[in-house]
Amino acid sequence: MLLEKLRVLGNSASWDSCGGVRQKSLRKVHIPAELENIVYDCSNTSENCRLMKVLQSNSCIHDCNYCANTCKSRKEELEPIELAQSFNFLEKKGIVQGLFLSSAVTADADRSTEKIIESAKIIRKKFGFKGYLHLKVLPGSSKEKIFETAEYANRISLNLEAVDASLFSEMSSTKNYQNDLIKRLFWIDEANKKGLLPSGFTTQIVVGALGETDSQVLQRMDWLYENTSLHRAYFSAFSPVKGTKFESHKAESKNREHMLYQADWLLRVYDFKKKEIESATGETGNFSLNHDLKLDIAMNNPDKFPLDINTARREELLRVPGIGPKTSEKIILLREEKKFRETEELKQAGIAGRALPFIQLEKEKQAKIKEFF
Repeated sequence: MLLEKLRVLGNSASWDSCGGVRQKSLRKVHIPAELENIVYDCSNTSENCRLMKVLQSNSCIHDCNYCANTCKSRKEELEPIELAQSFNFLEKKGIVQGLFLSSAVTADADRSTEKIIESAKIIRKKFGFKGYLHLKVLPGSSKEKIFETAEYANRISLNLEAVDASLFSEMSSTKNYQNDLIKRLFWIDEANKKGLLPSGFTTQIVVGALGETDSQVLQRMDWLYENTSLHRAYFSAFSPVKGTKFESHKAESKNREHMLYQADWLLRVYDFKKKEIESATGETGNFSLNHDLKLDIAMNNPDKFPLDINTARREELLRVPGIGPKTSEKIILLREEKKFRETEELKQAGIAGRALPFIQLEKEKQAKIKEFF
């Protein structure tokens, strides 16, 4: 039964953070209860749409110790026409506006990839869909298949899962980190630089399964942004799945995932350097949970503050807690007309109170840190 296949394969796809999250806030149309597990919010991408999120198949040849697809659970597979027709139905009903499609590797990477490509081809050519398709690249896929996948996708992604080869070898004995993942990531990067991917490409790292530190994660993120055109990284806090080899491993806190997203934002959007962010990891190599990471960094770099609000460059302003890209641009525009001289003028410019201990006017700091923290 098709609905049962979709239910099983929707549940199997739920572990991938790159495909959005379930969020009731976007559900302004009626979604049948039996289809709820395949509909996800994609507001974390530029497309801002609801996605049908599903696997082509959940029967896998690999032995990833954390993955639900290795369990002796019910195995299902959608033929390309079944998947395409299901998506077309949901899209025409206005329930979804895009598709996130991944798959387990059923025989070999290229044969599984061919089914993903065929599904996308039917959606594009038979049903004339011109919207958002996020297609997954499978570990070990050939360069030819990766480029063919890119022809039909807005975005593609390949999950690295671990921060390095040593840790990855503890996750799986059937995949090679350098060859099956890193090498393929550079092929995806090549396709992106040729303009084949309007929305770029992403990756995911599972955190907490193997004891990696935040400093190690940060190092991998920085390497990715320095060496590829990666759009962004996603993080998935490890959650043990019954029946897998890692079922006895402790679940990772979602707060840690949140802290890593803060670090990623500082790298990508605020142009922080890895060394700056690492200053907040401490002796353990990990961030303090439930903290404002930007504030922790500022507190660990007292020699950088206070900044003269009338002369500080944009990149310096961005390092002040409470000042983001829009506020920094506004500050620069306003001070071209008139220098800031009073604290009240700072507040009128939208500068948050927590920024005051880190800035100065007329060589005077505007507040003591203890007044706000």
